[in-house]
This record gives sequence, structure tokens and C-alpha cells, in this order.
Amino acid sequence: MVMIKQIKSSLSMRHVFFLACLFVGTLAMGQQYKGTYWHNGATFITVLEENVTDIVTVEGNLHEGGNAQSWAKADVPGDFLRPNQIGNAWTDTIIHYNDLIIHKTIGGQECLLVYGRTRTLEDILLRYDGRSANKWYEHSHGFDSVLEADIHRQIEGTYRDGLEAWRITHDSILIYSLNSLPGQPHRSYAYTIRWGETDMPEHVLTLSDGRKICFTLTAEGLDFYNGISHVEDNNFEWISQGDLLCNLVKTGLDNQVPGRWPEASTMLLTRGYLKAYPPEVLRLIRNEIFARHGRTFSDPKLTAFFHSEGQWYGTALSNPTLDRLSEIEELNLQLMGAVEKERKQASTNR
Repeated sequence: MVMIKQIKSSLSMRHVFFLACLFVGTLAMGQQYKGTYWHNGATFITVLEENVTDIVTVEGNLHEGGNAQSWAKADVPGDFLRPNQIGNAWTDTIIHYNDLIIHKTIGGQECLLVYGRTRTLEDILLRYDGRSANKWYEHSHGFDSVLEADIHRQIEGTYRDGLEAWRITHDSILIYSLNSLPGQPHRSYAYTIRWGETDMPEHVLTLSDGRKICFTLTAEGLDFYNGISHVEDNNFEWISQGDLLCNLVKTGLDNQVPGRWPEASTMLLTRGYLKAYPPEVLRLIRNEIFARHGRTFSDPKLTAFFHSEGQWYGTALSNPTLDRLSEIEELNLQLMGAVEKERKQASTNR
């Protein structure tokens, strides 16, 4: 009898311990997303509420929003989410009914992978820390800083223009004469990224001397144009693109991750980031991933382009690793394919 009571007591304690762990785990799972912030390079999502079965989000950008949604958790909490209620009427909503959202951490980046009805990758949402905004967009929880960081990543680097070398940093443009390198720049400017009427950063730099410079992202690097200011009756200023000032060719491409766009192999990219590039450049970014792994191209223009980038492409051709694309590269390729398909459909419908 004593032995039976001890066993019953032991089982009871185990059950209590198991239920306590289950309760704590359920609470933890219930708070996995609440208060987190996610973005796709153009729109942000904030998780407002969460319980064991679903989460409530609001989606918007820095100009308008937000669109409330409820996402149901699947049987594996924290891994799979599915929208079960779409809020009112925001046409550019990221998440659509019957999408499948997978929560992962890839290459140190926490992300939500959004798969559409056909279960092809449609979007990548990256988590950001939700710090205080640097500008006046307090409701963005730092999303303005995320957007500016994307532009800095796209333009920072070393360039060449004729007999001058350019270095663009996070806040400065330094211009050196090739005849005097190394040495002090013979021209330098601080700059800020201009924000437009739609509360989104523009491809316009305001220099420390007051000039506005428009830029476009090209296959070679950057084109700078004179910015022409226009002021309307309501004091709204907008900048149009004037005369071409210079073509900057990016240099320093034989790095550890070679090429003009190494970020396509080292970090998850977003729709907003990719859509900043014109179609012909996005095609090069996509194929540069394959070039780094030694792919040969049937298009002679692609072959010539990557050979012109330096010795790295020839080295990759002699040791192909196409069977070793990383998960980051695979996902970026899928997202680029989705953006290119969307652009093609949009041009067809015009």
C-alpha cells in the first residue's frame, strides 16, 4: 500500500509539473509576436495583440494606413500563420486571404516568408527593432530609418568618373583626383536623403551647399543629375531630373563576395529594395548570383558583362558551385522572379 501511494504521489507530481510547463509554454507562445515590427521595404506591419490561436496586426506605410488583419496560428505555433480575416480596403496590402506565412531565422535575419495561393514566394518581411523614429514619423517605430538604410546600402561605395575617384559614405561624398591619390579629397560634401510629399525617401540627395542631386541606379553604378526645384501654390516642393552631371562606375568589386551587388548573396532582400532598380539592372542582380557560382550564360551580353567585372567570374567558371546556392540566395532569386513577373504583367496590361 505504501508503494502504491508513493507511485500515485509521484505520478501526481509529474502531472502537475507537466501541466505547469505546458501553461508556461502556452503563455510564451502566446506572446511570441506581440509588439514586433516587420517590413518589406515599402510597408510595415505591427503586431498589436496576440493569444494562443491568433494575432492581430495593423499594416501601413509612412503616408497612410493602416489595414487591420487577424492571422490564425497553425498547429505549430511560431512556424506557420494564415490570415483568417482581412480588414478594410487597403489596396496595397502585403498579406492576402489564403496566403501562408512561415516564420524563420535565416542568416541571422528573422523573417516572415509570404507564400501566395499557388504557394510561390510573394514577399519577404524582415523584423526590425522598432526603435524611436529619427524623423517626425513617430508612428513608424523607426521604419523611416529602415528605408534610409536601404538607400545608403544601394549608393555607398567607391566609384570612378574619368580622372576622379568618388567615395560615398553614410553621410558624405568625397571626390579625389586620381593624380593625387592617396591624399585629401579636393571636393567633399555632406548630404542627406530627401523625403517627398508621400512621406517616402526619394532618389534625391540634398548637398551641404544646398544643391539637389537626383540619382538613378544603373548597371555600372550611379548616374547623377542636376535636380530642378518646383514649388506649387501650396508651398509643396518637388524635384525633377535635369541635365546629366556624371556617370559613376562602381569599383572595388573583387571583394570576399565579388560583384556589384554582393548583398544578393549575403542578406535577405525585400520587394521595396528590389523595386528601386530598373528591370535591366534587376536582371543583372539575379544573374550575378549564378555568376558567382560559375554559371555559363547563353546570352553573350551577360557573359561579357560579368567578365568585365574582374577576375572573379573567370575564377568561378573554373570551379562551379551551382549546386551550393545558399538559402538566402534561393529566396532572393524567388523574390526577384516574383517582382519581375509582376512588372511584366503590369507592362502587358498598359
